[in-house]
Amino acid sequence: MNKYTVSRLPKSQVEIIVEISADDFAGFAQRALEDIAKEAEIPGFRKGAAPKEMVKAKIGEQKIMDRAAMLAIDDSFPKAASENNVEPLGYPQISILKLAPGNPFEYKAIAAVYPQAKLPDYKKIAAELEFKAPEVSEEDIKRLKMEKERHARRHWREDLLEKLAEDSKMEIPEILVAGEAQKAMEDFKERVPKMTGMDFAGYLKKIGKTEAQVQEDIAKDSETRIKRFLILQEIAKAEKIDVGEEEIAAAIAKSRGENGEDAGDAANEEREKAYWRQELQTEKVFEFLEANSKK
Repeated sequence: MNKYTVSRLPKSQVEIIVEISADDFAGFAQRALEDIAKEAEIPGFRKGAAPKEMVKAKIGEQKIMDRAAMLAIDDSFPKAASENNVEPLGYPQISILKLAPGNPFEYKAIAAVYPQAKLPDYKKIAAELEFKAPEVSEEDIKRLKMEKERHARRHWREDLLEKLAEDSKMEIPEILVAGEAQKAMEDFKERVPKMTGMDFAGYLKKIGKTEAQVQEDIAKDSETRIKRFLILQEIAKAEKIDVGEEEIAAAIAKSRGENGEDAGDAANEEREKAYWRQELQTEKVFEFLEANSKK
């Protein structure tokens, strides 16, 4: 039977000194020799087939003792911790104290353990501390409801576009997809260092893809975006959904009021108008479709 000496150390540590009898340790030494012999390559013998005494003579007794010590520690430390009600956090710090053929094996293990907290009168503190229920106003309820509605609407619109794309038939010009994909790829390359902190080559290595594979993924996304855009455009045409100049001007004025910027030159102003015309028209198409959906 192993002998244990247990001492509590500062900062939630426990020291366990374990002594294994000479007879028991001899068993670990035999196991160590057998393990080493299985992997030993001795000239004139197949790997693992050489006599154990020959293996022992070749590798030296110290290597066998070192392996035996590891086996003994792995076997005895969990038992020592369990029998002494010690719950170690991770593997302990091991120091060999005695290791010699024909003698008891002794080692010291220092392990971190869960700290023993000294609690105050928690029932009294809980009883004395006033619990203030939060005040929920009508405005809070309204805001929560609106947020849930926005979330549900986003999901509904995404599902709708996916279904419309599945059931629609159209031939999208390859040049249109290629142009959109190329633009998206260039934009993606510019954003990668800002998003990941690494260059594009490093990013490709991390995700395990080639540039061509990433380009292919982006091309598929581009084709999906174009198809959805064309579907919304066709619905707007079919239902005569348009956006007036006053609506565009109001959206631009609101946008500039929020960020304090202006369009700059005439070209930028036209692009700004085109952007808001498309945004407002898309919103109107969705509102039209929502009005015809199952509520």
